Amino acid sequence: MTPVHSEGRPTYDGLRAEVAKTPDCAPREYPELTIVACKSGTLWYFTKPNHPAHPGVIKRFVVEENGQIFMKEEGHSFGPDSAQPNFKAWLAQIQALDRKMMEDIKQRNPKP
Repeated sequence: MTPVHSEGRPTYDGLRAEVAKTPDCAPREYPELTIVACKSGTLWYFTKPNHPAHPGVIKRFVVEENGQIFMKEEGHSFGPDSAQPNFKAWLAQIQALDRKMMEDIKQRNPKP
């Protein structure tokens, strides 16, 4: 059995195993990623060995605070120090997509 956590920290294989056993989540395979979409709206991104940020995991989910809805990201990089710039760049890309998406939503649905 793959441990979900090692020394109190998540592991790549552990997170994959945990998400895989969640009944409302379905994986889709892409050349560099496995993206798991859950009915809750949460998306999990698991890198494959040919991805520059491998092994890395990003979780994207919707958060509501004070009546406002926004996306949040949690990232885990399990690679060596040399892979960290690639992981940070990948996470920044997803964060930029979320900011753009929220800006588009606000423009379409401005509050009075």
